[in-house]
Amino acid sequence: MNNAKIKKFSEEKGINKYELVIATAKTARIVTDDFILQKELADRLAGKETDKPVPILVDEKYKDEKPVQSAVELLTKNEFRIVESSLPESKEKEENGGRE
Repeated sequence: MNNAKIKKFSEEKGINKYELVIATAKTARIVTDDFILQKELADRLAGKETDKPVPILVDEKYKDEKPVQSAVELLTKNEFRIVESSLPESKEKEENGGRE
């Protein structure tokens, strides 16, 4: 993503660049975990139930793209949402030493 696209995406979603980076990293982690899960399942199936090679059993979008590239694509297609996270009120009080 170039700077113009990042700026446009940030303005459309109402988020800053830092939030976009964090959301992309978290989404990339989900993509990576999903790929690992599919690969482990494919490895188990390849040895037992099927004569297909392992790469055929893994979803193409995960094996052909880098996780960050997939994450950006998922975020721009709105397949993942960026939501603002806030601490529960009791947690905020603890962090402020009990002050409100």
